[in-house]
Amino acid sequence: MKILFTAALLLTFITGFAQRNCSIKVNVKNVLINKGDFYFALYNKEGDFMKVPYSKIKIPASRVKNGVVFTKLPAGDYAVTIFQDLNSNKTLDKVMSVPVEPYGLSNNVPAYPTYASTKFTVTDQSSITVSLHN
Repeated sequence: MKILFTAALLLTFITGFAQRNCSIKVNVKNVLINKGDFYFALYNKEGDFMKVPYSKIKIPASRVKNGVVFTKLPAGDYAVTIFQDLNSNKTLDKVMSVPVEPYGLSNNVPAYPTYASTKFTVTDQSSITVSLHN
């Protein structure tokens, strides 16, 4: 009985570790201006999409050509949003709900994003490329 319990505990530990060993590399293309900061947000729940990111990364525009990597993730569905903050106010500026700063979405959804339209599945080490809308 003790061996069975130990084996079950070990299996649970290994499974839990493997599930949190995924990563997503996000590459960005169509960067026209090397100015400001880029904000990357990662979502894993429909109800949190565009509200509460699961994880976020901020990098200067000078480093965006290398992309960013979200690490130590459980396998599952994710969506990514990106915007370039050209005026350093830490928000995506909009006029009449239309973005006036460069932005991008996973699956390169052009407009009116939903979690369903932007999500993708991660099971190991994944890589996506997001094209900015300028």
